[in-house]
Amino acid sequence: MEILRRQGRYQVRITVDESPAPVQTSARHGWVGVDTNSTVLALCHVLPNGNPHAFATIGDPRLFDVRSTQRDALVGQLARDTVHWAKQRGAGLVVEDLQFIHDREVSAKFNRVTHQFTYRALLTAIERQAAREGVAWRKVKPAYTSIVGRFKYHPQYGMSVHHAAALVIGCRGGLKVRRENVPKALRLWMQAQHQWNDPSYRKNDWSTWARIKRVMAKTLASHHQYLSAWLGYRKTLFSE
Repeated sequence: MEILRRQGRYQVRITVDESPAPVQTSARHGWVGVDTNSTVLALCHVLPNGNPHAFATIGDPRLFDVRSTQRDALVGQLARDTVHWAKQRGAGLVVEDLQFIHDREVSAKFNRVTHQFTYRALLTAIERQAAREGVAWRKVKPAYTSIVGRFKYHPQYGMSVHHAAALVIGCRGGLKVRRENVPKALRLWMQAQHQWNDPSYRKNDWSTWARIKRVMAKTLASHHQYLSAWLGYRKTLFSE
């Protein structure tokens, strides 16, 4: 127990030990991947066969504008909403592992998330709430999830980039997918650009996708476009 006095008012903080509730979710119902973004959480329910089943976007625009006590309440509510969405489907949760936040391959994403402290609190709250409600959860390194989502699942399913990243997270953590194959059309395009047989980037899966991002970004820049325009320019680029 901790008693704090602030501006003439007293605040009591109590810490208790809790035992996790019995797990009520099952792998046969799949997993829900959670992608952390600068404004919202993107959720994707992934079936055991790897196909996306449902999507959700959970967030609150007030999260970064309120006082700390109000923010704590919002974080708790967002965590409950996220866990409830997964529990309704009988699926476990896969969240990004923030221990990799300073990893060179991961930091680029979290450098764009300007309120890292809040997101640490949010993901921690999700893990805590999942344990309380008997929802299985796992952590996964989030490296290149947005890249794979953008270039593979974004055009395949027509979903948003954030939900596509959540799909990658769900597959990587829930289904233990360790290698994301490059779609045939994209692979043939890379070969046409003479960028596919270079052994320096084919040594592992992630380096392949990193190279795809660099080549595609440079190509789109020559058309005065950014990566966000990839889907609209996809057919044009592949037909050149």
